[in-house]
Amino acid sequence: MTLPIIGITMGDPTGIGPEIIAKALSTKEVFQCCHPFVFGDREVLSRTVERLGLKMTIEISEEPPQEGYGPQRVFLSPVTQLDADALQFGKPDKRCGRAMVKYVEEAVRCVMEGKVDAITTCPINKQAMNAAGFPFSGHTELLARLAQAPSVAMMFLGSRWKIVLVTTHLPLKEVSRWITQDRVLSTIRMTEEGLKRYFGITHPRIAVLGLNPHCGEEGLLGDEETREILPAIRAAKSQGIEVKGPFSADSFFNLSSPCPFDAVISMYHDQGLIPVKMSDFKEAVNFTLGLPFIRTSVGHGTAYEIAGKGLADPTNLIQALYTASNLSKLKKNSYPPGKKY
Repeated sequence: MTLPIIGITMGDPTGIGPEIIAKALSTKEVFQCCHPFVFGDREVLSRTVERLGLKMTIEISEEPPQEGYGPQRVFLSPVTQLDADALQFGKPDKRCGRAMVKYVEEAVRCVMEGKVDAITTCPINKQAMNAAGFPFSGHTELLARLAQAPSVAMMFLGSRWKIVLVTTHLPLKEVSRWITQDRVLSTIRMTEEGLKRYFGITHPRIAVLGLNPHCGEEGLLGDEETREILPAIRAAKSQGIEVKGPFSADSFFNLSSPCPFDAVISMYHDQGLIPVKMSDFKEAVNFTLGLPFIRTSVGHGTAYEIAGKGLADPTNLIQALYTASNLSKLKKNSYPPGKKY
């Protein structure tokens, strides 16, 4: 069986991205599920491998080869040539901000041209990216721009739940104004289509959470549920989607019983990610809905506090690669380019 080629972006060179890549690609299990191809910086990865004491050869290849992959041999596209001596672990650096965007740009080009079957991204630092002149709030927004995808959403895959976010990286005080009927309905529609396309669920069952405590208590604690969320649910039902809600988030997630829904739509970042990370901290994987290709990512950040110390755990990256490999078998089912939900 031919294994899929998964493009891995290095992420922030001063974070734990290079370390988790080196550790993950030193294991046999990764190469049993895919052919990993790294978009990054040779000097940064070489020094990481040396610092960790790993026996690994880094081979330069502008584009992914079709064979020759193995845990002692890593193929890397040298997208940047950073001065590794000038970089400091755990510090945002706009040079790295430019670099991490370039890694993603090159990976997207390759996946759009069919040279890799999917991409898996390592964590970036938004401050460094913004300082370098790229005003995105995260990977999701950058990928949407590069792929010209008008509608995207973050789905977090855990063993118990598939959580989809209506809003992503926003200050909490700004969330309510982003909760609109159109945005909630778009997220419901993307979720239903994604469950059908990638998970083989013929008749998806979707739950929608409220925004306010107790779903607003009939407007006493907020009216977003009655003004925006409930109309979106009704509109989705009229389109034949099996969706229920809004549910109060404080009582929805029950660790003692299975979830009766195929996916749960959350209004904001922490509302959805706290339960999935409590149940699957090392295994929860970020999967982007709405893109015309498959992209997975680790569910953690750059972890500056341990960068360069040899303490980073590659488990989540390995899981993200497994997920990308499994989903790549259905890449023909990817969202149509430019489709708006």
